Amino acid sequence: MNKRKNILSEHKWKISQGKDGFWRTYLPDEIKGRKMIKKNTKREVEDIVIKYYKNLDNKAKSRTFDDFYWKWRQVQDITVVENSVEKYNTDYKRYFLNTDFSNMCIEDITEYEIKMFIISKVKSLKLCNKACKTLFGYIHNTLLYAKRKKIINEDQMENLTTKEFYKYCTQVQKPKEKKLVSSTDMKLLYQKFHNDYIKKPGYIPTYAVHLASYTGMRVGEISALMWDSITDEYIIIDKSEKYNRKTKEYYIDKTKNGKERIFPVTEEIKTLLLRVKKEEEERGYLSDFVFSNENGRIHAPVISSCLKNKCRQLGIDEKGIHALRKTFNSKMKCNGVSTTVAASLLGHSEEVNEKYYTFDTSSLKEKNNIVSQVNKGS
Repeated sequence: MNKRKNILSEHKWKISQGKDGFWRTYLPDEIKGRKMIKKNTKREVEDIVIKYYKNLDNKAKSRTFDDFYWKWRQVQDITVVENSVEKYNTDYKRYFLNTDFSNMCIEDITEYEIKMFIISKVKSLKLCNKACKTLFGYIHNTLLYAKRKKIINEDQMENLTTKEFYKYCTQVQKPKEKKLVSSTDMKLLYQKFHNDYIKKPGYIPTYAVHLASYTGMRVGEISALMWDSITDEYIIIDKSEKYNRKTKEYYIDKTKNGKERIFPVTEEIKTLLLRVKKEEEERGYLSDFVFSNENGRIHAPVISSCLKNKCRQLGIDEKGIHALRKTFNSKMKCNGVSTTVAASLLGHSEEVNEKYYTFDTSSLKEKNNIVSQVNKGS
């Protein structure tokens, strides 16, 4: 009885009876700040209040995974951009919200519980390898945080690796034809560009897509490209458009890897850029940014949609700007360009270049000639 009285004395809202005969009080609510409790008797209201604070007390004593996840997040969120924080929040709801695992005492979590939880999530959500790796990372970072705080004495995931869970993942492997733009389709697209320049010379996104095919630039880099970054000899690629998921606004930031790179201006690139400037000047679109229209700077999604629309109009497989980027790189590699040079031009590491951007673009006829040359030499 004394404990009951102590809990009720600490409750900051009054328990009172209204004119309608019902008893009321409030309890804390994460979203609204507080929520009303309404019951027939005072005893019922008191029971609910006491149960709420007992649960809080038990949770505090148990030191759940959820508690330490959010403590890790308090530190982590400071070190990343807003978009990453929004992704963390989305992933939390997807992986941990209201799960038995997140409510487990962190000191009681074993390697077995971790394995069972990851496998169940991978299967039920049909996670791919990348998502599985992300889930694994959230759990490991939370446990390591608890270990640093001396709440647990060992790393329960020391003997686990992400790769052992990949066999449970949903494997989504696109065929090469879906990742690249074939030579035949590329010819159709170039013809489409030139036809559209005649029919709709003032539709600027077409020029942006055309430049992507010539340079392999990321779509955000194209959207953020400024005239003062272009000389007669080279383009300085040091900016990229980003999108803030929270504010739903576009903004200009550094490139994906945070580094500046130089791309040569060839004759076809120079001709294309001169044509863009001429069309924009005639229509009053000209601004600091290379690709602008009556609404100002053209955003990345508009450029991406432009390419997909042209593919649909031609009756070929839809491709995004990233497919042009991979195609450009693969053609360079098949023409004997070193990985070092190709990676430098595209703005990523040599490892990424080899693993994700290099594909065989040679035709059967070219392979025939190669094999013939080898056999002649033998």
